[in-house]
Amino acid sequence: MPRMTSILALSLATLAAHPAAAREGKAQQPEIGTRSAPVLTVDGLRFRDLDRNGRLDPYEDWRLPAAKRAKDLTARMTVPEKAGMMMHAVNSGYFGAGGTVLDQLAPPPPGALKPPVNVTGVPGFDRADKPSPRDLILNRHVRYIMTSPGGSPADAARWANALQEMAESARLGVPIVFSADPIHTTNRLPGGALPPPDRVKITSSWPDQIGLGAARDPALTHRFGEVASAELRAMGFRMILNPMADVVSEPRWNRIPGTFGEDAKLNGELAAQFILGAQGTKLGPDGIMATVKHFPGDGPVEHGLDPHNPYGKRLVYPGKLQKLHYEAFAPSFRAGVAFAMGSYGIPTWTDTVASSFSRKVMTDLLRTKMHFKGVAITDWMHAQPWGLEDEPKIERERRMVWAGMDQLGGEHETSYIIDLVRQGKLTEKRIDVSVQRVLEPMFAMGLFENPYVDPEAALRVVKAPEYVAEGELAQRKSIVLLKNAGGVLPLAPGKKVALEGFAATPTALAGSVTDAAMADVIVVKVNAPYADNKTGQAFFVRTHEGTPVFAGADNADELAMIRKAVATGKPVVVVMSMERPAVLAEFIDTVPGMIATFGSGDDALADVLTGAFNPTGKLPFALPADAASVEQQAEDVPFDFAATAYPFGFGLSYPPRKN
Repeated sequence: MPRMTSILALSLATLAAHPAAAREGKAQQPEIGTRSAPVLTVDGLRFRDLDRNGRLDPYEDWRLPAAKRAKDLTARMTVPEKAGMMMHAVNSGYFGAGGTVLDQLAPPPPGALKPPVNVTGVPGFDRADKPSPRDLILNRHVRYIMTSPGGSPADAARWANALQEMAESARLGVPIVFSADPIHTTNRLPGGALPPPDRVKITSSWPDQIGLGAARDPALTHRFGEVASAELRAMGFRMILNPMADVVSEPRWNRIPGTFGEDAKLNGELAAQFILGAQGTKLGPDGIMATVKHFPGDGPVEHGLDPHNPYGKRLVYPGKLQKLHYEAFAPSFRAGVAFAMGSYGIPTWTDTVASSFSRKVMTDLLRTKMHFKGVAITDWMHAQPWGLEDEPKIERERRMVWAGMDQLGGEHETSYIIDLVRQGKLTEKRIDVSVQRVLEPMFAMGLFENPYVDPEAALRVVKAPEYVAEGELAQRKSIVLLKNAGGVLPLAPGKKVALEGFAATPTALAGSVTDAAMADVIVVKVNAPYADNKTGQAFFVRTHEGTPVFAGADNADELAMIRKAVATGKPVVVVMSMERPAVLAEFIDTVPGMIATFGSGDDALADVLTGAFNPTGKLPFALPADAASVEQQAEDVPFDFAATAYPFGFGLSYPPRKN
């Protein structure tokens, strides 16, 4: 009888310790990937002994809920280890040939999305402040690292595996989350400039986020989330710093290409669909974490000037529509988005400091009113301390944590958090809350069971033919036909075409291209008008801001290119890369054809020009009739031009072909 009692007691204890396993009957063994940590076998199941103590600790037990594991691991961490979890560092310049990890900074390898940015004064981007991966992982205990995949997909996977092996060797064996900017859709550099024409994306290529807004297809956006997740996971990434739910209510803003457009409801729906595609309905091993940004909405920037720079630090609300902007994030929260990033700007309707320092925004609004349950993260570049410029950095970090931030974007210096705890200015209980939030999705994704990826599989998954084809289709669906007088489009077979403003001849037009004198039609490709602001800082030294008209713009020569083509007397089709709403009045009445693109490549454009693809895209924002309408509109109010040339949602298609 005593033996039966002891067995019953042990069984009850096991059920109490593992309620999920008890409910499900039999636990499903996940794949275990290890390099140096021993593997424990308990009840016929395998677990990684990450702290190498010879017994199964709760944080190592994949049968337990993620929240319980996160709480157990947090309790085992030292203050420096906890401070490391609150950093989201940047690492570039340590990627060697074949995906080897370098100890010294080196130039980027061929095939990288973009070279490591070297920006003075910005952690992780300043060459004087770029800790090596070994320093970040083993000395500073950082476990969230933003980087760009380099070399081939297999090289990127090998590099990620090497860093994971490094992390596994540490005291608690905590794995790494690699994060990336939206590399599939980033078809412009920060601030609006176009990238070098020889840049090669390592992944499939999709239109800019504003192009997905032009496509207006929630299922397409959901599928894009799935594809981005699959390609990034294959290279070892488990987080994407996207989507933007910001509403385009100020047409001069330079971040419009990264948004879904002017309609707050559509923005919210498309952002949620991307998140559900990337994460799944419940975050797990087959998903990556998404980050919705920039709460409570970066759209209402004063005079259209971006808050990356001190001259644009204020978010203003002359129309008192602050709720419209922050409510655009609600669908993302309902979709279970893992991270929410704060805005750089000062939300003047409620505070005098930038959002990341505002408890009114990051706690009262984000968590209490909007019921966000995930991780709150600052934006990069010291979170731009608007309103607290004169405070030392240690005080600014205290203010961010006090405001409700869990992780500091772009930071790797842990000493401030450590000192604040030691000085009693932050309690360890408070940082425990953030550390548990940061750890919980890592457990949910199965990183503690297997953080490693297969380099050979990465070669098959990344740029898989079906993913490339889907991205190409999305590029075509995002193109908007604005004008087609006299049926100038599609180009009839046999028509000779002159191309102006193209870096190369698209494949579909090969054999049809000639000079302007011999052409039947001239196609002129230009950028929307902009003023190139050269007074900015860091990433935004040169930003496309200001004027919506060519007169006085820094690219006024493109209007001259249009007029030169018109002067030939030949029919002219203007193709405009519509990074921001543009005034077309300077030329639109002189040309029979007009197309707007939103991050599509020239091959996609050529298919629309020739009729191989019938355009279906719709404007993701209204186009003003004149500059005065732009100057007079209220920064926080969408759809408020005094005079509109083309309304939101406008877009033509070709008539059915005649047999």
